[in-house]
Amino acid sequence: MKKHAVSYAIIRFQPHVETEEFANIGIVLVAPRISYLDFRLETRRLGRLTSFFDSVEATTIRSVLKSYNLELKRIRDLAGHNGSGQSRFEFELSDNAEHLFHALTKDREGVIRFSEIRFAMTDSPKAKLDELFDYYVRQNFAGSVYREGLLEKHVRGILKLRDIGRNLKPMEFTDGLYSAKFPFVEIVQDKPRKVLKPIYLGQDEPSRILEHGNKWLFTINRLKEKMPPDVVVAVEGPKDSAKRRQAFHEAVEQFRVNNIKVVDGRNENELIGAMER
Repeated sequence: MKKHAVSYAIIRFQPHVETEEFANIGIVLVAPRISYLDFRLETRRLGRLTSFFDSVEATTIRSVLKSYNLELKRIRDLAGHNGSGQSRFEFELSDNAEHLFHALTKDREGVIRFSEIRFAMTDSPKAKLDELFDYYVRQNFAGSVYREGLLEKHVRGILKLRDIGRNLKPMEFTDGLYSAKFPFVEIVQDKPRKVLKPIYLGQDEPSRILEHGNKWLFTINRLKEKMPPDVVVAVEGPKDSAKRRQAFHEAVEQFRVNNIKVVDGRNENELIGAMER
């Protein structure tokens, strides 16, 4: 399959020029030889923006992105995009895809900025655009396993700061057929007294949130005869999407129904309170 040389830039939201802080919100990509120009812009999952730039009203952020999305569509249409690729017609010099790309990504003042232009080779410009968007904006490399690791690291930091972590050790429990390792087990007189397990429940799909919650619910229930009765799960859930939040609340409720304590893994007071009882 023929390879295409593409140029792309990361679209960034930077409301405070003074601090130079920004968040990646999209990708614009051009394949000059086939006159392909397209973009992807995040307009739905705005929790990361609203929490990071908490001094900017959520309605303002939505309005800016909505307006810019329309502007990008207008520019894409000028290049002749037809939804599945590029229409082939004679371009005016000022309207060809490569010229529009460079005009669009030129450094200028405003809350929407661009990274430096980058280059790649690809069989499919559209697939490459989706891949870049998933990586730089949706951060698909930061999957649930990675995020659960970050939550565990955060919890460990809090426990050490409060001088609680010294009596906590990782421990594996098994019934002979099934086993699982828990990162924080309080040991008192050489016996496990309490178990704390950070669980990330902010997966992309509601079904995956429920599946991950059910996995650990099954694990704890299966091994409950081998574990101390005092089990705490420190959870982190999604910050946007009503359906994902609903799935998160259902997963949390299942833990509680099964007499498993649930605390907010990002709330220091809840964590400390659960471990000091």
